[in-house]
Amino acid sequence: MKETPIGSLIYILGNETKEELHEKLDIYILQIKKHSCAHVDRKYIDQIGNIPLINLYDPLINNRYKSLHALDISYNPALSIKDIMAKEMVDDAIKEGLIQPGITTIVEATSGNTGAGIALMGAVYGNNTVLVVPNKVSKEKIDRLLKFGAHVIVAPTKVASNDIYSYYSIRDYLGTKKNVWVPQQYDNLSNTKAHYLHTGPRIWEETKGEVTTVIIPTGTSGTVSGIGRYLKEKNKKIKIIGVDTIGSILYLLKMGYDLKDIQHLSHSYDIQGFGEDIFPKNLDLSVIDEYIRVSDMSGLTMTRLLPALGVFQGQSSGASYVALLESIDKGLITKKDIVVLMFPDSAIPYRNDVFNDEWMLDKKFLINY
Repeated sequence: MKETPIGSLIYILGNETKEELHEKLDIYILQIKKHSCAHVDRKYIDQIGNIPLINLYDPLINNRYKSLHALDISYNPALSIKDIMAKEMVDDAIKEGLIQPGITTIVEATSGNTGAGIALMGAVYGNNTVLVVPNKVSKEKIDRLLKFGAHVIVAPTKVASNDIYSYYSIRDYLGTKKNVWVPQQYDNLSNTKAHYLHTGPRIWEETKGEVTTVIIPTGTSGTVSGIGRYLKEKNKKIKIIGVDTIGSILYLLKMGYDLKDIQHLSHSYDIQGFGEDIFPKNLDLSVIDEYIRVSDMSGLTMTRLLPALGVFQGQSSGASYVALLESIDKGLITKKDIVVLMFPDSAIPYRNDVFNDEWMLDKKFLINY
């Protein structure tokens, strides 16, 4: 891979007036349009989705299921499952004339992984990418986005989704500018399509059609919806278990509550990569049989324990494993089940938070005796 230009970085403090905020963003987007974008050879994205199903062995629970596997998405070039839908969304947008290679600026709100995939795609087609991230995103994730040539705007986390300082609102404001395309990963159905066409078939083929249960952390929800739809068309008895975090409202939507009645119950959380305070259009609740809620404490602690199983995975992967244990306790998984866990990303971007004792102590997820 050729050395690429490093992207730029600005922070939104949350104390700007609306006029000051918009002026700051207007100046930034104009500067970016003059910036030379990164360039990456197409061959680096040709293998996206060509990922292995690995076998897991946990001696403490090995007698509670027939076999246990994980789809290790960290084999994708930008190290996460989001590469699959980023490629589908960008390729579809180019076919539809929404992106002009080398001209259109791509702008998206992201917790890091989607942004990395989109930045990679932008670099392939010669398009600048602007990514708006919440300030809870790890330094490694931001550094990775910058090294892919993306331009990053860091926005406050602890604000409502419709607040002018939220990363959604900043994305939407920039999306009104000329020659800008916003993927809208939450509502862009190419997200679900990507996993229906690629990830679902991958699981089916790798298990020779014998999979009985799949556990998937849910955020934008294209992954769970695409995989769930494909697998249930193959065998309607396959159980799809979604993983949600405390502070998110996705599990409440599954319980039948209206968004307007529960949105006020959402609150910030430290674990990254899944959970939402909105109802994404990609979320197909009909293919999800059960939701398991995972707390910051349990998900982050389990992430630190996963290397004992021989895997080095990110925070949502730790949550996926917690959901496995709770599913066993609830009787959702039996000795007859062939289980596939979704491990959405690598641990590499999290070395300074969940794998850092000082960060864990500061957040009170560890106790210093």
